[in-house]
Amino acid sequence: MAEENAEEGRGKQILVGASIISGLAVVIVSLLIGWRYIPGWVGEAFGMAAGVISTPFLMEGSFVLIGLFTVLGLNIWRRHKDGDEFVEIETSGTGNPDVK
Repeated sequence: MAEENAEEGRGKQILVGASIISGLAVVIVSLLIGWRYIPGWVGEAFGMAAGVISTPFLMEGSFVLIGLFTVLGLNIWRRHKDGDEFVEIETSGTGNPDVK
């Protein structure tokens, strides 16, 4: 029973990871392809983003920032979903009062 839950959780993690990577791939490919066909300031903005992403020295930094924001966003979402993590511990009151 526990192995089935572990396998289900593992499959869910793989699905989430694959969807994040696929989403980033779609965004990057649409930036690289779309900037040539979109007129006006939107096309210029796409072209600027595509240039930053494809520049060798800035590419690593942009991927680090994308990864950092993705991890922070997933962590915030997980903490919000799991709820309050503070635990209240009940004591019996029979301990030594001198020990701090």
